[in-house]
Amino acid sequence: MTRDGLRLFYVPQEAVQGEQVVLGTEESAHIRRVLKMQAGAICRVATEDGREYKVELTEISANESTARIIERLPRRPPSPLSIALGLPLLKGERFEWVLQKGCELGTDAFYPLALERCEVRIQQKRSAARHKRWRRIVLETAKQCDRVPPPKAHPLGGLDNFLADTENFDLKILGFLGEDTLSVKETLLRVRGDSAAAPLRVAILTGPEGDLTDEEAEQAMESGFLPVSLGPRILRADTAPVSLLAIVQHTLGDMG
Repeated sequence: MTRDGLRLFYVPQEAVQGEQVVLGTEESAHIRRVLKMQAGAICRVATEDGREYKVELTEISANESTARIIERLPRRPPSPLSIALGLPLLKGERFEWVLQKGCELGTDAFYPLALERCEVRIQQKRSAARHKRWRRIVLETAKQCDRVPPPKAHPLGGLDNFLADTENFDLKILGFLGEDTLSVKETLLRVRGDSAAAPLRVAILTGPEGDLTDEEAEQAMESGFLPVSLGPRILRADTAPVSLLAIVQHTLGDMG
C-alpha cells in the first residue's frame, strides 16, 4: 500500500483515452487475482512519462480492465538526480536483488551488461524472456516505492551501448579495484558545489566478480568515467553498486 492509501498501477501512454484508462493483462491479473479488487475501487495509474491519475475501476476482467479518471494529479517535482546504472550480469538472484535495491535507491535506468568476466551467460533465444522478467521486477519494486515515473530496464547489452547512452552525463563514476583511484567522497563533494544542472545526470558503472578487465576499465575511463574507490575492503559485485547508489543519493540526491 502506498503512502496515500491508494494502489499504484502503470500503463503505457496510449492507455489513457480521453477520460478512460485501459489497464493491460498483467495489471488486470494483479488487480483481479492477487488484490481481488472490485469495480468501484479507487486507485492511481501512472504513465512512463510521469503523468498520474486518480481513477475508479469500472470493469475488471482477466485480460483487460478499464477505469474512469476522477482527477489528474499534479506532476511530482523532479529528483535532483537522474541515475543510470551499468550493471554486469551476476549469479543467481543477486542480479535481481540489485535491481530491487537499485530501484529503491532511485536508479532511473538499468543497463544489464554482458562483460568479459561475467560468469553468467544468457543465450540469445532467452534474452527477451529475461528482459521481460527484469522489467517486471523493476516495475513491481517501483510500485512499492511509489515511484512516478517508473525506472527503465534496458535489454541486455554491451559496454559500448552503455557508454554511448551516457556520453553527455554530468558525472560518470566507475567503482574500480585498480590503482590510481579517486576518493568517492571527495569526488562527489566537488560535484555538489556545482548546482548548474538540475537534475544532475549521473552514470554509475561497476564490474562483475573479478572486476572489469583492464581493457574495459580503460575504455570506460576514456569515455569520461572517473575510477573511484569504495575503501580498503573488497565489496561483492552485488554490494558495490548498491553502496555507490546510496553514497551518491546521500551526497547529491534526496536521501539524508
